[in-house]
Amino acid sequence: MTYDGSSPLRASFMVAAALCLAAGCGDDGGSGTGTDSATGGTATSGSGTTVGSTSSSTTTGTASGTATGTGTASTTDGTSGTTSGTGSTGGTGTTGGGIPPCPYDPVDGMPQVAVELVADGFTRPVLALGHPTEPDRLFVVEQPGTIKILEPGQTTAPQENFLDIRSAVDDGPNEAGLLGLAFHPDFPQDPRFYVNYTVDQGPLRTRIAEFSLDPNDPDKADPNSERVVIEIDQPAGNHNGGMIAFGPDGYLYIGMGDGGGACDSAADSSRDPGVLLAKMLRIGVEPDGTQDNPVACQSCDAFGPFDYTIPPDNPFVGMAGYAPEIFALGLRNPWRFAFDPVTGLLYAGDVGQNTAEEIDLVEAGRDYGWVRMEGNVCSSTTNCGGPACAPPAPPNQENADGFTSPLVSLLQNDTGGCAVTGGAVYRSCEVPAWDGVYFYSDFCSRRVRGLVYDGGTVTDLGDLGVAVPGNVSGNGWNAWGDVFFTGFDGGGPQGSVYRLVPAP
Repeated sequence: MTYDGSSPLRASFMVAAALCLAAGCGDDGGSGTGTDSATGGTATSGSGTTVGSTSSSTTTGTASGTATGTGTASTTDGTSGTTSGTGSTGGTGTTGGGIPPCPYDPVDGMPQVAVELVADGFTRPVLALGHPTEPDRLFVVEQPGTIKILEPGQTTAPQENFLDIRSAVDDGPNEAGLLGLAFHPDFPQDPRFYVNYTVDQGPLRTRIAEFSLDPNDPDKADPNSERVVIEIDQPAGNHNGGMIAFGPDGYLYIGMGDGGGACDSAADSSRDPGVLLAKMLRIGVEPDGTQDNPVACQSCDAFGPFDYTIPPDNPFVGMAGYAPEIFALGLRNPWRFAFDPVTGLLYAGDVGQNTAEEIDLVEAGRDYGWVRMEGNVCSSTTNCGGPACAPPAPPNQENADGFTSPLVSLLQNDTGGCAVTGGAVYRSCEVPAWDGVYFYSDFCSRRVRGLVYDGGTVTDLGDLGVAVPGNVSGNGWNAWGDVFFTGFDGGGPQGSVYRLVPAP
């Protein structure tokens, strides 16, 4: 099915996106109460019209074009170097690394946004990632502890599992479970991949683990290959973060929530730079022979020792009182984040409490304000209380307190949102006019929204007139630059994967 929004206003928003991409944008606009959960809430109705049934894997066409540029290439010790070559921008043409050409016939102009059902029958899907060199094969992460491969042309979740770790996953709290997947930067030549899950045995904790492909079956993970990279205590069942991704620098980024409880009450971690909760972390996954003993929060259970690498250019390395794994601070619950494959910028949806949701551009050393700030709102004016804050700065700039403002702050009362689930930057060849737009959604409102950041200013495109069926639990992308959303059908355990497409 294709669900299409019909408001003419959406067209003007997308025209603004095109003008922004061509010549720069104006200031940030936009603003957005609901339940505090990225995986809990009540579905709301949304507009949409069924206009047909297609599969994202069956659309055919040709596209051409190359771009030359530089980028980073990871090495086996977690360091990075610079490489150059030709490949695609915006998903057009033949990309490097053996990726097949983008398969869609380009759509001219600025079409309305729609979402297309790719496949249903999943159990609480939270992430859909394309195979790095076979973009039409989707790896769908299911929160209870399984990963399934959706092959081209399939429209229902397969019975077989690529990975099944249900026996190890704590899936009790509604924000716990198997939450993240990241392929090694050299996958599949290097057969390793990484997952983020909450552990069932003993104290609740986040585990980042490495697995390898089964040497006898590349469509299966080797269940005996697990190596624990890091574990981080979780003092409560919510605000676990859960997303992981390798950056263009070859390092693994780990989103950690504040440990749970209202107003950071479970761990009091958001204002403590010496602990790992409420932070974006950045590590190298290769052992270096040095013991690592991370501190989740003061009075938290300690795990380890572990053996991973601290990037020497992490912003707080060598600073007294700061955990060296930290890349950025002051996050409440960065449920999903995504790198722009062209610019390398890191966009994160940080779930709010009772007032505001936010989209942040996460950069090294920045402090995004929680628990003092929620979006652009000072917590002294909310039920969290606390000292007064300096006025918020313009988007992605610091205020007098040193807190970086989000790209967009969404007041829940204005948008019907309750838990922003983030999204991804569109780079597909199918709609060239959407190139560079960050599309995202919210668990409760289910509305697709957009923004464009040109490196200096942001244009908030607002509500684009379409709702994802079911509560939006996550997102995803592939190497062609398609954007996906995952949804819980009717708020229940069954779920589906959708692709962002132009409305007919």
